[in-house]
Amino acid sequence: MSLASLHSAAVADRRVERRVSFPRRDGSRLALLSSPQAAALIEEWRDLARSSAEENVFFHPGMLLPAIDHLDGGIRIAAVRGSEGRLIALAPVDAVRFGRVAPAVRLWVHDFAAVGSPLIDAGALAAGAEAIVDGLPGDGSLIVPALPLDGPVAAALAAAARAAGRPVHVVGAHWRAVLGRAVAGDGLRAALPSRRRGDFARQMRRLGERGTVALEVTGEPDRVRARFEEFLWLEARGWRGQRGLALVSTAAYAAFARDVVFNRSERGTVRLASIRFGERPVAIAVAFVAGATAYAWRLTYDADFARYSPGAQLMLDLPGSLLEDPDVAMIDSCSPAGDRFAASLWPDRMSVGTLVVGPPGGSLLHNAGLAAFRAEIEARAAARRLRTRLA
Repeated sequence: MSLASLHSAAVADRRVERRVSFPRRDGSRLALLSSPQAAALIEEWRDLARSSAEENVFFHPGMLLPAIDHLDGGIRIAAVRGSEGRLIALAPVDAVRFGRVAPAVRLWVHDFAAVGSPLIDAGALAAGAEAIVDGLPGDGSLIVPALPLDGPVAAALAAAARAAGRPVHVVGAHWRAVLGRAVAGDGLRAALPSRRRGDFARQMRRLGERGTVALEVTGEPDRVRARFEEFLWLEARGWRGQRGLALVSTAAYAAFARDVVFNRSERGTVRLASIRFGERPVAIAVAFVAGATAYAWRLTYDADFARYSPGAQLMLDLPGSLLEDPDVAMIDSCSPAGDRFAASLWPDRMSVGTLVVGPPGGSLLHNAGLAAFRAEIEARAAARRLRTRLA
């Protein structure tokens, strides 16, 4: 029986916790774990997150376990152990119908995650990639969404697929705004077109004429929690709240967000940045730090102060504070495809897309699923472009 079909069975009966484990020819072992089973490996998991070839804060235990608990309890976690027994790869997985027709295993990237790179130990990149590509989908397809396409993990997954005779495709490739050290801080504003730079400066001067304006950045746990409650309140008052997209729009979303932010604040890896008018927040951003990468996860602003562009002002000020950490080399905007906000402010780019790996030798069913999937992605892009024109 293939791993994909076993996973389908596990998802079908969510009351049953099962552990499925398969030895591989190279001596590695691939297992499907429930959330509680994976939580028992948390120290090994954290070690893997630190040694991974690419950072992905969304697959760290402090992010992924709350996501599964609150958003989809049927998700399983694929864990790969090398021949010596060490944990070398890990990713959340789900069984899906690719393009609604072809059986596939998909790495799970929920609505509040921005990166889908599996955690693979840098010292066992080829072995970990091979286990994921050839072991997870069996005779079906593998889907890896939100994957940085120019990174070592994408290269290793593609190489493993080709070595196994599996077709490789990239769907929905797009540029995401990121920021390195070269233009952060004062250089970020200086890099803007002169007219726009002048507009932002004038807006802040006018706001300052009305009262005291300050930038606050905190990582202290108690203050993070207090500021995050402000964030939730402010977001609910804005456009996300009006459209039912705010974190407090559903109890599960709010519980997930509080769990993640509060847990990571205890480990010192969350930052809450806000522009404050007196004691009143006019813009708040939530950022996470993992290794050499910081993630600008979520931002909201007070529409009453929209004439001062508080959200854009904070996106220009946030990088300088995050890069005070000498270990941070890059900031990911976490922007979705088609987003123009961060792209208009941050000059650097990262290529992101969905990697699709087919069954050995390909198949007509896989090709049909791929065509349907491409059409779905293109339809979403067209809808985004239309919304942008009408906005």
